Amino acid sequence: MPLYPPPQLIVTGPYAYSRNPMLSGLFLIFFGIGFLFQSLTLIIIYTPLFIVITFIEFKIIEEPELEKRFGASYLEYRKKVPMFFPYPGHGKH
Repeated sequence: MPLYPPPQLIVTGPYAYSRNPMLSGLFLIFFGIGFLFQSLTLIIIYTPLFIVITFIEFKIIEEPELEKRFGASYLEYRKKVPMFFPYPGHGKH
């Protein structure tokens, strides 16, 4: 959770495609480092494990807090925007 959370829900820029674009980038960096160093452990164990742990933390802690802070606008945003990775065709409204 940020120390100084924004007073309103941000749904533009990278947040229009992913609810947590910074983590999406971090996941891709971990996979990239695994490929760069040819580390199967990083590619098949640690990065997927980190993604699963992050997903659970996001569902249990962050999403309920965001629902409480932003209410219906967050629920609508959550329906439209994927948690981490955009899918083909997403964002074309």
